[in-house]
Amino acid sequence: GGAVGDAEATLFGAPLVVLIDRGTASAAELFAAALHDNGRGVLVGEHTFGKGLIQRVFPMPNGGALKLTVGEYMRPTLAPIEPGVGLEPDLLCLDTPRGAAEPVDACVDMAVSVVRGRAPKAVRPLARLPLLRTVRPLAE
Repeated sequence: GGAVGDAEATLFGAPLVVLIDRGTASAAELFAAALHDNGRGVLVGEHTFGKGLIQRVFPMPNGGALKLTVGEYMRPTLAPIEPGVGLEPDLLCLDTPRGAAEPVDACVDMAVSVVRGRAPKAVRPLARLPLLRTVRPLAE
């Protein structure tokens, strides 16, 4: 197994591709990681932002604020989403849409190829892991 298009890369029987880039952060990263780590999706694009932290803002009496990290999201593999590193795509694609004059997006084209079972050979095998993990609180 592990080839794109196999049953392990599907959700409800259909192949699933998640497009990611440096703007993918927080809950979107966690969602992409959960699909990927559980063998239900292939990540196409570029490294994500790398914000797997849970932060709380405390207003200060002087009008300022204190932002405190109070938790960290964990991937199904129990690995953290490294700050500033993020998730690594299965298929690297750095294309940026150019607007109406040139509406073709190479990353979307690559994702369509993956869904149709014509993925490039660079796709890494997908793992099968438990579907649900909890948030790990930081030391109190």
